[in-house]
Amino acid sequence: MEIRAISQADLANWAELMAVSFDRAPETMMQLWPWLQQRDGLLAWGAWDGERLAAQYSCRLTRLLLPGVAEAARVGLSINMAVHPDYRGQGLIKQVSRPVYAALAALGGVAGVGFSNAAGVQVDRRSKGYGYEVVGQMASHLVLLPRAPGDAPLMLTTDWPSQPWAFAAWADEQVCFRATEADARHRFAQHPFRRYRFGVWLAGQEVCGLVVYRLVGRRGASLLAAYGAEVEELLRRWGTAVYQTGVRYIHCLTTPTAALLPHLRGLGLYAPLPWTRSPYFLTVKCLDEGLRPLLTDFRRWDCMGGDIL
Repeated sequence: MEIRAISQADLANWAELMAVSFDRAPETMMQLWPWLQQRDGLLAWGAWDGERLAAQYSCRLTRLLLPGVAEAARVGLSINMAVHPDYRGQGLIKQVSRPVYAALAALGGVAGVGFSNAAGVQVDRRSKGYGYEVVGQMASHLVLLPRAPGDAPLMLTTDWPSQPWAFAAWADEQVCFRATEADARHRFAQHPFRRYRFGVWLAGQEVCGLVVYRLVGRRGASLLAAYGAEVEELLRRWGTAVYQTGVRYIHCLTTPTAALLPHLRGLGLYAPLPWTRSPYFLTVKCLDEGLRPLLTDFRRWDCMGGDIL
């Protein structure tokens, strides 16, 4: 096996492996590559058997906001690790992940971060050479919306607002991903094949709050992200707006102490869900040992379902 970086010239091989691994059309995966390269970029290495890509590992470069640290820290968000069915069981993920994290460390990265599903978390727990720690399971929440609407609703749309944001990033004492307007727009409005809906709260010609969501079934909405200085009122307005379209319940994934949770509970009849069909686990690979106590403390993380790529 030859272990080397994956480049634009390898796009067709990469798309073929991704299509086989994630049951997608190769054409769809071809669209994903340039999107992943945008913003801070992507680190990707592969294991090659001749001209065939047998396995790949990649990290999307992004930033974490850390308590008491003025400058956002560089991290690699682990995504889409894949091994072709013909090559599984040979320890290829460990081989292709090593140069990715060596490159991340050389760029000043402090950690690798991932959101593993039930299958992926078994790799994290069993493979010491891979180096990831399972920090905790994302919590699942359900809110039944009340019959009576609350505050005046906001605008519901499938288009990203053109007006400027009138608020800064949400600052608290927890660990969270950087979320500028450009970050959020790239994540949700520019994705090549996933489509999201937005609740936009306008004050004059400025956006003072924005909610990202997807419809679930006939009566539900999955809340993915909320941005704004007044999150409690933002969610109340959004709840009123989606209720008027027929939505009767809201589902949301968060870390257990996410800053949004108290406001979510105020939307209606709230219940934590003890079980989910698709669990996700926050995992961390520390490259800066001084940050291990912070990054492996699940109570310090502020994440939502929209942080999972």
